[in-house]
Amino acid sequence: MSTAPDLSPWRWWVCALLMLATVINYMDRMALNQMAVEIKAALDLTDLQYSWLESVFSLAFACGALVTGYVVDRARVWWVYPLMVVGWSLAGILTGFAGSFWALLTCRFLLGLFEAGNWPCGIRTTRAVLPPAERSLGNALFQSGTALGAVVTPLMVLAILQRAESLEITDTWRVPFRVIGALGLVWVALWFITIPERMLAGSDGTGPANRNDARFAEVFRDRRFWALVAVVVAVNVTWHGYRTWLPLYLREQRGYSREQMSAFTTVYYLVADVGSWTVGLLTLLLCKRGVRVHTSRLLAFGGCSLLATCTAAVPFLPDGWVLEAGLLVVAFGALGLFPTYFALSQELSAKHQGKVTGTLGACAHLSLAAVYPVEGLICVATGSKEWVLGGVGLFPLLALMVMLVLWPPGPESAAE
Repeated sequence: MSTAPDLSPWRWWVCALLMLATVINYMDRMALNQMAVEIKAALDLTDLQYSWLESVFSLAFACGALVTGYVVDRARVWWVYPLMVVGWSLAGILTGFAGSFWALLTCRFLLGLFEAGNWPCGIRTTRAVLPPAERSLGNALFQSGTALGAVVTPLMVLAILQRAESLEITDTWRVPFRVIGALGLVWVALWFITIPERMLAGSDGTGPANRNDARFAEVFRDRRFWALVAVVVAVNVTWHGYRTWLPLYLREQRGYSREQMSAFTTVYYLVADVGSWTVGLLTLLLCKRGVRVHTSRLLAFGGCSLLATCTAAVPFLPDGWVLEAGLLVVAFGALGLFPTYFALSQELSAKHQGKVTGTLGACAHLSLAAVYPVEGLICVATGSKEWVLGGVGLFPLLALMVMLVLWPPGPESAAE
């Protein structure tokens, strides 16, 4: 039976755990990017092969998002979520033992398959424990784990590498994968110890369906779904374009050392996290001041889209603080797009929330699977990553235009 959101303060601890899971999720994912130069040298990889590692990850992520979205609407998220974390943690640990391109490719496939479960499970959970007006803030807390994970990963990877080097361990790049993977298993224990199953009793989607939730197929007839397809593809192309290529760009083209790259990417993702939090808080503040919920979301998304377009200037910026300032503006806007997207996706269907999130995630990552090899080919053909980084930030503005056309400007939904 479906239950009302839990309004006790404990609901924010649940959101904090979701953030922590997302931190670990991103640490497992980003370890490859932070050690890309070392891994390319150790396994003799080209930029094109490197792009295929990301492409296969995204293809697996799309499959995992669909499957998990279907499962989480039928099974208790209290069980499904930790199973996903165990899966991606073991895949991360196995990456530390990969001895060839194909072994690494297989590990990235498994990692993507299980990491995809974080978002259908997380969005289902925030919907279960938060009322509509708090969901943008709750989603900001949840999604900020991507930036926090990205902030922590460069520092942790660098510290682990330096420690492994001091111990004269061979193939030091393998060690961070094993250490980070083990952290996920600690999270699983924390979840079972601190979250009572009854708190998420209404999160399995098995409650009585209302007239808007009778059939999942109805979602595809809703114009808002197709607006969200444009949004989710756009925000992910921007965010993951920088996640994938920025470390290599800084080291190979801008002459950053390993330590300088780690320091700047830490600041980059810290600013991105501030962007996510700012959007969540701004949306909540506007709502409390009487602005319609949907209007406040559009204002936040539009502002972040404009900031993301600053990426077009990257190829023309000189080295030093000017380049770094431009990249930080992009970071703020790029992650700030996500809380609004997640909040909008929660308006389509309560009963089928997992499938909605999973399907949208699959659309995003199928697009990324196609985009990454194209980006790799551009890098190889031009000998530069500037054209890729210069173009990926333009997509959210296009998505905003699509959303303005397809999302009906009618009265607030009953959920609000």
